Amino acid sequence: MDRFQKANIVKKGLIALFIFVSLALLYIVFYPLRNLSFGLFFYDVGRFSGLMAFVMMSFLIFLGDTARYWDKIIGLDKTIVFNKKFSFAILLFALIHPISFIISSKSFFEYIVPDFAVLPLAIGVVAFYIFIGVMIASSLYKRISYAIWQYIHVAIYFLFFFILYHGFKYGSDSNNWLVKGIYLVFLLGIIIGIIYRTSYKIRQRSSKFTVKEVRWETKDTFTLILKQHKKIKFKAGQFCFLRLNKNKLYARHPFTISSSPNDRDLSFTIKLQGRFTKTASQLKEGEEVIIEGPFGTFTIEDDAKDIVLLAGGVGITPFMSMIKDHLHNNKSKNIILLYGSKTKEDIIFKKELDRINEKWFMKKYILSNDDNYHELCENGYIDKAMIKRHITNIDNARFYVCGPEPMKECVKKALGELRVHKQNIIIEDFFW
Repeated sequence: MDRFQKANIVKKGLIALFIFVSLALLYIVFYPLRNLSFGLFFYDVGRFSGLMAFVMMSFLIFLGDTARYWDKIIGLDKTIVFNKKFSFAILLFALIHPISFIISSKSFFEYIVPDFAVLPLAIGVVAFYIFIGVMIASSLYKRISYAIWQYIHVAIYFLFFFILYHGFKYGSDSNNWLVKGIYLVFLLGIIIGIIYRTSYKIRQRSSKFTVKEVRWETKDTFTLILKQHKKIKFKAGQFCFLRLNKNKLYARHPFTISSSPNDRDLSFTIKLQGRFTKTASQLKEGEEVIIEGPFGTFTIEDDAKDIVLLAGGVGITPFMSMIKDHLHNNKSKNIILLYGSKTKEDIIFKKELDRINEKWFMKKYILSNDDNYHELCENGYIDKAMIKRHITNIDNARFYVCGPEPMKECVKKALGELRVHKQNIIIEDFFW
């Protein structure tokens, strides 16, 4: 069973579990059906939305704590994107919960202003405000210091235990055995998640990385080469988060590893695109860089298919790691590289790629703004005609695509028109 099949099974399993829990909560709250008054209807809606908010919030926290595990199957990029979208669904239920009780009871302040004389209710109100604060902070994460972001993560755990206490002590359905079971299952899940996340953080602290060299590849692209005091294990095509402790650069940024898993040093090839990348390009030898990772599922699957790498610009980065890994391990699986750049001067790793003289490796540079032509270059873009011209056996190929968004959309459309199966199209998504 390959990774794609495992990912589909996991996704379907999680969806089935979520539907089951949702239907169970609907049954608990609304069965048996009865003639509800206006007030009772909104009271039941408040009960249901509160339970759903707890379940979804607990699942989100658990998924965040164990994201590094799910990265192996689903991919961290997809997990983070899902978490962002899922959090807005939680916000909807979290808002409906107090609003429904306000409409039902025609009482406003007790659900908005915490009254600690009724501690379980006050804790629920405080939890609601913590959640709103976390949502606001998450939308501003790139402007928040690393230390504050860590405190926010601690606040999320307080949020969970506050909601759990509120539900156990004040919830209308806290005596229901199924609801109690759901509370306990998620309590156990959160504890497991905390242990998993903490152990990862402890292991991560033992890895130190210092700058060895900054090497310019083109006029606007450089390779940051880091010394590894403790060598990390990764697969060719994976990425890491980089954090710099200077110039008030608080956010971490993801960059794909361009070195081979067998290289002594760890390298990231980066295009100048903002303050963070400019500061990274000015790092001096011996300065520390904080690394978190590796992550990602944009890696080559071990099957009999030919490998077709479709790159645009700095999207060559993961493919360079893959090609180096192929060379080091003396593999002979066919690799075809179509690499799109504006001009010959913009081709990253050109000297390294030109030195590769293996029967299994074929490359073609596709230049969009350069009319100069020779046997290794063509003028134009990577489109349907270009792919069809260079890939002789499309049915026996697996396509890996990495580059700017317009290029990826164009290639994806072209591969669809060539009737390439979705499972044989692997696209690196930029989610940050």
